[in-house]
Amino acid sequence: MTQTIDLSNLDRHIQQSLNGIKLLYDNQFDAQAKYCTYILIDQLAWLISGSESQVNVYFKSWVKKYFIKYYPQITPEEIWASRNGMLHNHSSISRDIVNQKVSRQLFFLDNLKHQEDINPEFNYPSFFVVNTSRFILYALLGAVNDFGNDLRSGNVPDIEDVKDKLGKLLAEVKPN
Repeated sequence: MTQTIDLSNLDRHIQQSLNGIKLLYDNQFDAQAKYCTYILIDQLAWLISGSESQVNVYFKSWVKKYFIKYYPQITPEEIWASRNGMLHNHSSISRDIVNQKVSRQLFFLDNLKHQEDINPEFNYPSFFVVNTSRFILYALLGAVNDFGNDLRSGNVPDIEDVKDKLGKLLAEVKPN
């Protein structure tokens, strides 16, 4: 029998993660804020991955469904390539970039005090200049909020699998 999962624990986990990301970003630990952003996306995407075991598939699917509407100038494939570069090479260069599986490399411009699109100022065909503030403080927050709404309404595939995965993800999250 599947245990009942208290979604307040998930909300707490998400809020703690977002608070940590914002704390890192506000204190100019920009790379670490991006690492944690990708980790949170990995976790949330895994929750609704169903039987899909390929991280790239469920990561890009989650990004397409929840994130891209808040930053439509970039693609799930470009975000995936950036994630891999950051997590595996500590740079924005991943195998997908080297092997030309994506047409543009994401270049993050940190510590801007606004969330406007800045890429048109640069206009490099092989790069897209991402406003980190917009990426983290607008797109991530919007995507996470939409995801939470879907989860609370049951608008996710295989809710029993989601409940099982929530139990695993939240094993270390203590209730108030």
